[in-house]
Amino acid sequence: MGILKDILIGGAALKALKQSNRPGVVPPSNCTLLGMEHVGFGRTWKIIYIDNDNPNLKLNFKISPGTTSRTSRGSGSWKFHWS
Repeated sequence: MGILKDILIGGAALKALKQSNRPGVVPPSNCTLLGMEHVGFGRTWKIIYIDNDNPNLKLNFKISPGTTSRTSRGSGSWKFHWS
């Protein structure tokens, strides 16, 4: 039982370390960034936003390291900065 407990604690510590490497996000002018959520044990992030033309609808997409930009449905593009 002690080994299993050590593995679980190690996994939690690894997740906390990975979560500290948040990307910088610059949204286009027609979108408002609501938040970011870390997904799983990897370095994937879920970006949650709204389109200013339709504020009742929350939208999201996922990014991982290596993603530097994304074109939004309207005009403008997202920029991502990884440390």
